[in-house]
Amino acid sequence: MKMIIKLIVPISILLLMPSCSKEWLEEKQDIKLVVPTTLNDLSLLMNSSQFLYDGRGAMEVSCDDLDVSLEQYNALSTDFERKLLTWTVDVFPKLGYGTTQEEWELPYAQIQVCNVTLKALDKITRTSSNEELYNRIKGTALYHRSRAFLNLAMTFCKYYDASTAGADLGIPLKLDEDINEPIFRSTLKQTYQRITEDLSLAATLLPQNAISVTHITNAGAAALLARTYLYMNDYSKAYDAAQNSLKFYSVLDDYNTFNPTDARPFLAKSKEVHIMIESVTAYETAVGLSSSIPQELFKLYSDNDLRKILYFKTLDGKNIWRGSPLGNNLGGTATDEIFLIAAECAARMGDRVKALEFLNTLLVKRYKTGTFTPITATSDSDALDIILVERRKELLKRGLRFQDLKRLNKDARHAKTLIKIIGNKTFTLPPNDKRYVFPIPQYIIDYNGLDQN
Repeated sequence: MKMIIKLIVPISILLLMPSCSKEWLEEKQDIKLVVPTTLNDLSLLMNSSQFLYDGRGAMEVSCDDLDVSLEQYNALSTDFERKLLTWTVDVFPKLGYGTTQEEWELPYAQIQVCNVTLKALDKITRTSSNEELYNRIKGTALYHRSRAFLNLAMTFCKYYDASTAGADLGIPLKLDEDINEPIFRSTLKQTYQRITEDLSLAATLLPQNAISVTHITNAGAAALLARTYLYMNDYSKAYDAAQNSLKFYSVLDDYNTFNPTDARPFLAKSKEVHIMIESVTAYETAVGLSSSIPQELFKLYSDNDLRKILYFKTLDGKNIWRGSPLGNNLGGTATDEIFLIAAECAARMGDRVKALEFLNTLLVKRYKTGTFTPITATSDSDALDIILVERRKELLKRGLRFQDLKRLNKDARHAKTLIKIIGNKTFTLPPNDKRYVFPIPQYIIDYNGLDQN
């Protein structure tokens, strides 16, 4: 089997990009000659700006949360962007945007840094005096590697089905820093097992208080674990992880405190975000800036719902996305998502009272003061329906909707055929269509001989 060189971006390229670890780079310019060996080096390495990005733009462009006109469609710079919009992708090309903006190269570049860090930690003795820093570094590396694995699985794998996961193709689980290590695709079960095991460990190692907005905490690791279990349909474990995350950190923003006249009302103000990660790619930005929100989605927001004026602005009669808590698209987890995961799982497990308690705790912070009437439901299924609508309304531009469609399509009650009309052409994406799984970039297949989707 061929070498892994083409699976990842060489770490030397990654680390020579602008990053938060500037002082480490100033002292040690040649990564080929000097490998990080101290906890201080590794701490700086794990705070590289490369971890601020989260390449899930292909899924965001392909979901049902944006509309484009024929003029906007024709103005897009690449045929790939147009194919993403119309669900006609046959080949995932080498995009040339750079490591911060590619669905395959970005996560494997991040994974390589994590593997270098974990390998270096094996050579450092953990003592009572360095234990706190050592644990934070290890937990951070496990968190970011797990996040990258999950993003890859969401983009390039089928939706998780416990009855077939042992045979379904997963992703190459790169766990070693050696770039000459042969690679192969794991099973989907192995992929998710690795993610959940590492996140569970990370949650025990990470501190409760963040050093900065770019450092992850135990609440953030538990939150990503809850997201992972939700996408495995393991509602009991997702609920437990969500509860664990909220035990550590449960702050919710009151949207009444944000100024709707600000260009980006949430910019640098949200206290809900566990870590600053932007889910954005070059083509997603190009499409997103020119697109509008479908009218059927916009109508879900009542006039007293502050998200209607904080999420959107009107331009030429169209409802345009303003931006998320980080000013563009939020890639990391936040407490609002965790309240929604807890609510959904409670409803699915037959406790609608608890489910609506979680939901109402969130929604009262989203409506104009004094206008919110707590949500009620007469059955668990009604509660679930309400929660899923609120999930769509709350978590726009998080890179999650496409994966949500994949999982909800498994249930006939929530399955949806996507329809997009551009000019005089109509494009459709039926539930459970094979196009919900993107092809692995062809240059990776050509070089490594991996099994294609």
